[in-house]
Amino acid sequence: MKIQFKKTVLMTILFTSLGLAGASAVRADVIDAPGNAGSIKTVNAGNVLTDYSEESLNTVNNDTPQGNKSRKYTKYKLDPTGINESNTYQTISGSSQSNMFTTKFFLPDGFNVSNYQHGNFQSVALDNSNNIYFVESNGSNTNYGAIVKFDLTKLAKLGVTTDINALWRSFDYFNPYTDEGMQHNQEYDAAYSKMQSDFDAIKSLTNTLNKNKSYQDNQENWQKNAQKWYYSWKNKRNKYQKLTSAKYSYKTRQNAKKVVKQSKTKMAQWMKSYQSHKAKVKAYDKKLSSIQSQIDGHQTKVDAVKDENPDMFKYVDIAQTAQLSPQVNIGHGQTLTFNPQNQHLYLAEDNTLSDLKTDQDNVVMEMDPNTLKPIRQYKFKMLHNNGSKTSNLQLHTLAFDNDGNAYWGRKMGNGYMLFYGRLDENSVKFAASPSYVGNRGGDTNQGVSVNPANGRVYFVSDDILTSIPANLVRSGKFGASDIHYQAFNSKREFESLAFDQEGYGYLLALWPPELMVSSKPLN
Repeated sequence: MKIQFKKTVLMTILFTSLGLAGASAVRADVIDAPGNAGSIKTVNAGNVLTDYSEESLNTVNNDTPQGNKSRKYTKYKLDPTGINESNTYQTISGSSQSNMFTTKFFLPDGFNVSNYQHGNFQSVALDNSNNIYFVESNGSNTNYGAIVKFDLTKLAKLGVTTDINALWRSFDYFNPYTDEGMQHNQEYDAAYSKMQSDFDAIKSLTNTLNKNKSYQDNQENWQKNAQKWYYSWKNKRNKYQKLTSAKYSYKTRQNAKKVVKQSKTKMAQWMKSYQSHKAKVKAYDKKLSSIQSQIDGHQTKVDAVKDENPDMFKYVDIAQTAQLSPQVNIGHGQTLTFNPQNQHLYLAEDNTLSDLKTDQDNVVMEMDPNTLKPIRQYKFKMLHNNGSKTSNLQLHTLAFDNDGNAYWGRKMGNGYMLFYGRLDENSVKFAASPSYVGNRGGDTNQGVSVNPANGRVYFVSDDILTSIPANLVRSGKFGASDIHYQAFNSKREFESLAFDQEGYGYLLALWPPELMVSSKPLN
């Protein structure tokens, strides 16, 4: 949606950019401003869409409850001096289950990385290690922003889950674009000088820790791959071992013996690879433990300084749980998603709301969740021949299931159609589901997500979440009874939906920006 940039005082921007007046704050930022992403490896995949005919698609005539189709929303602002109560929204008639979303915490106007900040958060994603990610947009017409990562376990220890205003207040307290925030930054700078060497050591060691976690993730992936091929050759050996008995012809036995011999050689090779990667994973455990021990030692010294001003450092501790990506092209920012198979993040850079020209590419960025730096970007077309016209479909939604299958969706008349395929380093391909939802309960196409606990694909619209089993999306063999709904009457803008490993839904809603969590797993 179109949101005007937040107006800021020119002198404040000037001082901040030059390091004047706020010089202390610049030297000791509470959180590091994101830098440039640099060059990114590009995978050019060409046309990846298996074409389809609209006439051949099966229309599932479903009876859906209605969400908010008006595009008119209830908006309010948080009170910086008073108490802001949580919101609770109960499912309405027609929903597939009784459930509710309640405020987990309010999000700030921004994470103080840009003077354009105004609380424009576009996506939420969860990984399988209890980390949560948000896309903060610099604003309409910029297509740039940053991805922010929080460890929910750390936030809980700091009281954010029991004080829904704590995260919002922490970043507001150090907002460098307000006079009060600049003063707080200067006060922090004075305290920072006492612990700078330890703080720098923690920062350096944390970067080293995250890099080594990435290296360990690679070793684990290679270990799994070696295990897969070991068992593949083992099964082949067992199959051909049976053909070496005397009841088979000489030619069959001889051929079987060759295959058995080859299988044993391959098994030995893959077992060696498996054991090698396993040993390296174990070595990284020891290395990571050593690095963490060093971090803990420096943290003890930092804590002594914090005890001198506990109120300020309560906000510092919360703010510094934020890990920022470089400033990147986020497009509309509504596609941030986690791929459980390779443990990476993906974000489509959809810079327009329309489809693309036939000579343009979809661009999807793959990111390392530990460092939040881009790994590679994919460029591809999805050409669809619709009678007399060839269209180039553009991704505006994206999600992955536990096996790494990718899904995205788009509106089709009064309904909604889903696509499935793969989007990984070795394969980019998509196909339309043979069936589509004939009636959707909302107007907007806000996002797609997959629930890892029940394997259902959800598409998000304002005040309604609609889902279908992922395997039935791929086969197209779903009927009206397979479609589930969670409908509400909140009149809030539903931006994005993510899931934890138990199937609880985490909903990003505007305005004000807040994260809400379901009272029970979504069905």
